Amino acid sequence: MQKYYYCLSLLFVFVIPTAIAGVLLRNDIPWTALVPFIVLVTIIGSIWDVWATRHGRKDRIWLWQFNRRQTIGIRILGLPIEEYIFYVASSVYVIFMWQGFQLMIRNSVEAYLIVGSLAVWTLISIAVPYLFRKRGDKLIG
Repeated sequence: MQKYYYCLSLLFVFVIPTAIAGVLLRNDIPWTALVPFIVLVTIIGSIWDVWATRHGRKDRIWLWQFNRRQTIGIRILGLPIEEYIFYVASSVYVIFMWQGFQLMIRNSVEAYLIVGSLAVWTLISIAVPYLFRKRGDKLIG
């Protein structure tokens, strides 16, 4: 189960709320802007991650690394496949939530309910694994 921790985190924190927002806000999403945004974020983020993980080995201050026990094991350019999924999932999440905020500004009661509920879902999805981990257990390490 620990091997799928990153994937499950992505699923609960980003994919589920994004899918719900996509269905509920589908008529308000700027679909033509979505793909270029995702591609750009993925390219820039991947370059940064590859550099940071490789550079860390040469520096006294290791910038970061990925726990091999909590990833599937498939790597591209040294990064786990989950990291690329993170870029896509988080990019879509950000665009959908941004669009929800835009609708909230226009006083859409429906948008308040959707964005508020999804924000609470995301917060709970982040907090629950942290709060209920075994004492002394590290999420990273």
